[in-house]
Amino acid sequence: MDCPRCESPLESYTLAGKRAVTCERCGYLGVSVEHRSEPKEIESWQAALDRFNDT
Repeated sequence: MDCPRCESPLESYTLAGKRAVTCERCGYLGVSVEHRSEPKEIESWQAALDRFNDT
């Protein structure tokens, strides 16, 4: 199997019954990643100060 990034041969490792593939040349790990995230609500300075003063 070849690396989808650089087309070098992939190395395969097995540990505790789990198999992982990696490319020694470019660092590809074969792990799917989700690059989307939920937008976070940004706290205003006033809200932060109010929260601080309430403690």
